Amino acid sequence: MPMNLPRIVLALALLATPALAQDASSSSPLVEPSASAEPSSSAPQPPQGLSDGELEMAVRAAYSGAAAFAAAHGNYFARDGVFAPLRDAVAAASASAYPSVVVPADIAADLDAAKVCLAAPGTELRIASNTYGDGITLVAVTDRRVFAYDYDPHQAAEIKVVAAADCIKPK
Repeated sequence: MPMNLPRIVLALALLATPALAQDASSSSPLVEPSASAEPSSSAPQPPQGLSDGELEMAVRAAYSGAAAFAAAHGNYFARDGVFAPLRDAVAAASASAYPSVVVPADIAADLDAAKVCLAAPGTELRIASNTYGDGITLVAVTDRRVFAYDYDPHQAAEIKVVAAADCIKPK
């Protein structure tokens, strides 16, 4: 496996991913609404969490951190069940642009498990790895929406972009 594969995959993903839609959901500022803002008494309070466009950008930032980590570790995201260093690299890459995004300490079982909605408003970035440790799934999820990158070199050479959609309601 070439040493630069994660960088090449990232470059291809950035070129192949369509530009952010210029609608109201992705044209908002890249920060979450302030909790101290005074809502009007008749208007419903806007949901906490990132917009669709911001979810995409949070996943891109996380993938950049994960790809840099893999490049420095033999092109493996997580190996032999060791997850914490990858989680730390992803959290560090996400924190500068999206400090409110929580990166859980536990690894997600798979893409479907990672797409389950949060129980309360907020944003979480979930990480899963394939069996071999050379594939990764990154999912940004709120209490309503989800956006993901899914990369498994044993299934395809490119990153599967899972466009923003409604998340899966918990059972």
